[in-house]
Amino acid sequence: MTRVARADKLMSIASEISDVEVDAESLAFMGQALVQTTLPHTDPGVSSFERTSGAVSLSIIADPKIGLPFGTVPRLVLAWICTEAVKTKCPQLDLGRSQKEFLHKLGMRTDGRDGQRLREQSMKLFSSVLSIVFQKQGRFCLQSMAIADEAFFFWDPERPDDQRRWKSTLKLSGAFFRNITESPVPIDMRVLHALSQSPLAMDIYSWLVYRIFVLRVTRHSSALIPWQSLKRQFGADYSDTPRGLLDFKKRFLQRLEETLLFYPEADVTAEKPGLLVAASRLHIRHTGGARLSSL
Repeated sequence: MTRVARADKLMSIASEISDVEVDAESLAFMGQALVQTTLPHTDPGVSSFERTSGAVSLSIIADPKIGLPFGTVPRLVLAWICTEAVKTKCPQLDLGRSQKEFLHKLGMRTDGRDGQRLREQSMKLFSSVLSIVFQKQGRFCLQSMAIADEAFFFWDPERPDDQRRWKSTLKLSGAFFRNITESPVPIDMRVLHALSQSPLAMDIYSWLVYRIFVLRVTRHSSALIPWQSLKRQFGADYSDTPRGLLDFKKRFLQRLEETLLFYPEADVTAEKPGLLVAASRLHIRHTGGARLSSL
């Protein structure tokens, strides 16, 4: 798909979404740490990965035989996990009796390609261990946690429609469950799906919703985030050279433009030293005790 065709399609979806308020079905959540720091966009080819956002760093350690989660699919899975955990207030999640049923829950296609991607990325995600570190002004906080204590898949990749006798289930670890439910960030799942051709666009959308919320809560009128800081947060795939920074900035601004189609109220300006984000209108009203959290 060309850039023009992609932009036209996103504008059409954004127009449709803007006509319908966020309801219980489209309201989703992400954990703050997962919004501030993100998963790899492409396969890094290693078993550990780290990203930094200000005082917060996220490290992901994978089973070397399985590898790290990357791309669109684990982001959709995490959004579904966080949403289910927040809404049900339970760490035991039902993935359904068939692969097709879970694909439906994620809003993914039910063909063989997406089924294979779902199975592979779910295994990578659920077998990973996260380590979140907060360091600021002499303060140090560390939280290490597995995403899941137990995961049972009864899916047959050759028969995605087959209804199994037992449901596939996921039991979140206590630490991860508390982390994603104590201070969740509300997002519109329709927007996340619309932007799912680009993991970077998905990350920018969730981050921008959260960043503007932080500005409103802390009563700051704006914040200037340096391009180098944004690159450490979103652009670990780019080289640590002036050229790498320029390439990252170009791609970031392209995906930011797409994001703003769905959040036009966001007051964001690209400046030479960085991105200026103003305390704009909230994308979704925060309810249910949403608050700031260090970890």
